[in-house]
Amino acid sequence: MASKECASDIPFRTIPSATTKTLSSVDVNMVGADFIFEEPTIRAMVTEGSRVFYRLQRLRYDVTENPAKPIDYVKISQKYRSIVRRGLQAMNQQVSELSDDDASLEAYRNLISLFYSIECTWHLLEFLVIDSNSSGAIVSSLLEWIRFHFPEPERAATEMLQSGRELDKQEEYWPVVKGLILQGQTTIARALLRVHTSSETHCFQVAEQLLQSIPIYSVYSGLSVHRYKTQWQCWCDNVRTLVAAGNFAAEPKLEELLRLVSGERKAWSEQLRSSTCWYEYFPGYLLYTDSSCKYYQLGQYANDWIAQFLTNWRAAPANASSERQFKFLDKLVLSVMENNLVSVLQQVQLFPDNRWFAVHIVDLLYHAGLLEMNAADEDENTSPSKQQSPRGVGDVSDGKMVRESLLFDYGSLLMSHSTFWQIGMDYLEFSSTEGLGAREALLARVPFQTERQADRIIAVARQNGYPEVVAEVCKVMTKRSLAHKNYSSALDWATRSRDSSYVRDVANIFLEHYCNHGELLCEQQVSHLGSKVFISSRLVFLGAYYDFRRFYRERSYDKAADLLVRLMDSKIMPSYFWPCLMADAVPLLEFSEPIIPSKETYTILEHLEMDLVPMLEQRRKKKRSSSEQDIDMNMEQDVTDREAAKDHDQTALLPKFYSNLLNNCTEDLVKILRLACARNLSRALIIENTDPANNK
Repeated sequence: MASKECASDIPFRTIPSATTKTLSSVDVNMVGADFIFEEPTIRAMVTEGSRVFYRLQRLRYDVTENPAKPIDYVKISQKYRSIVRRGLQAMNQQVSELSDDDASLEAYRNLISLFYSIECTWHLLEFLVIDSNSSGAIVSSLLEWIRFHFPEPERAATEMLQSGRELDKQEEYWPVVKGLILQGQTTIARALLRVHTSSETHCFQVAEQLLQSIPIYSVYSGLSVHRYKTQWQCWCDNVRTLVAAGNFAAEPKLEELLRLVSGERKAWSEQLRSSTCWYEYFPGYLLYTDSSCKYYQLGQYANDWIAQFLTNWRAAPANASSERQFKFLDKLVLSVMENNLVSVLQQVQLFPDNRWFAVHIVDLLYHAGLLEMNAADEDENTSPSKQQSPRGVGDVSDGKMVRESLLFDYGSLLMSHSTFWQIGMDYLEFSSTEGLGAREALLARVPFQTERQADRIIAVARQNGYPEVVAEVCKVMTKRSLAHKNYSSALDWATRSRDSSYVRDVANIFLEHYCNHGELLCEQQVSHLGSKVFISSRLVFLGAYYDFRRFYRERSYDKAADLLVRLMDSKIMPSYFWPCLMADAVPLLEFSEPIIPSKETYTILEHLEMDLVPMLEQRRKKKRSSSEQDIDMNMEQDVTDREAAKDHDQTALLPKFYSNLLNNCTEDLVKILRLACARNLSRALIIENTDPANNK
């Protein structure tokens, strides 16, 4: 699951000089790590981990309902580990359902190995570093850790005890008992020994008494370390004396067990050759040699044990020609036991898990105060327990920067995926000043396909106060709607963007469509724009023209005529719409009883002579000049249309409906308008001059 290709593998070819006729091809390779959380069985780990992470931030920064309550970092760590365990269970279930020839089987096994290593390391860090009580004896915690990650002896013992007596006849009896002893599970081992057919013999009875009386150190027992070691030495001497006297010679397997529990180095060396990793039997060895071991002593014990482990590995005949190579997890476990937190932080970032583990464990350690140097710890150099205690793990002087960098990278990675971008916002929120700034930039780049996804992005952008992101998403949806000729949706998204230029472009499409087809698009939506029309003057004109058409359909001709004249006098009308307005004025001017007064008629005549006629004259001149330049005819035609529409936006979203009405507008329309104005003016003047109210 590592990176698909390293940067050094990218081939580069030299581009030939300009004199060559052909250019060599250049290969461009995308380099990046697999996003393992696309796998459905572990997808929930991202979501559940983010919830625990966000809850910790709220607790840490006192925004919860009980800010005074101390934070239990061990409990939070256990929540993280339970997420990993559920993921492992889901993957194991998936593997059990796959056939041996399934192509995805190997990938699942790799993922299981990965998250097993993560859970194993996290568990070790939890009781050695995060737990504030880890400065005391740690052997019992190490034994629990080993039993949890190597459960085979305990499971086998449980099955045996449930099967009945005469268990010693089974081939696996003594290996299981020895496995329990190696893991320090003397209680279960004694239970198996008691069901042996020779359990009533003298040697078994003595062994039972010895195993029952093993001195085990506990910080809560009230026994000092010195007194415990004295008792332990006396007990070991007694066992070795009995073994040397041949009391267990009749039962060599039982004698081997007693040699192990007495800490005999030779007996343990023989077991090392069968161990799967160096730390499998290490906690058991500590139990039988120094169960009062403290964390600051653990590193030295671990290195001594590894030296013995490697020596026995090289001495084994089967491995005489091979060298024991430490795996990644072996080195990481050693770094934790050596209390080398700097090395631990470096290694956890190498897991191919998209840094899920590194982000959460570093954040947890940071909030627990384990990544910052304490001045008091720097001054206390006399006590080794102070220098190397878990609370003195202050080697990471720039722990805050490490945490912020990891949060920034992980949050940015999540925001590049359409499924997890909202979770990525949470991580960037707590990363750094740069992370807060990156939230807005990355949110604008979140991929989306549907209106529902766009609405989610807009809601988050408005919640965080990012109006530019809202506008950008609305613009993209406007373009998509126009591409699919969904003009109603395009108008809605354009108005939501609050961008006057985009709203003007969409309104122009509506008006130009009307110029070509005599039909107004999406009239119902235009009628419900409300205050949104004030985003753009072009939209104001569109709404007003809709009202004019509505008055006309409702036969409110007086209102229609008044609105038409006011539209002509307004400064918001596009120039290309003059032919439409003038054509709309003709039937209103031809009423037998004039509805347009003389003053308004003069206004129409003025616009006819000052606006429409000059446009037609300019059009004719352009046609004459373009006829002399046939090669550039199409270009000149386009220029003429755009010059005629002076206030028309020239950066169209998509190819628009260019008005043909202006092209087809001839002298006939001008003559009809002049004649209609003259007739209406004569009738209006007669009525106005004969009206008694006007004479007064």
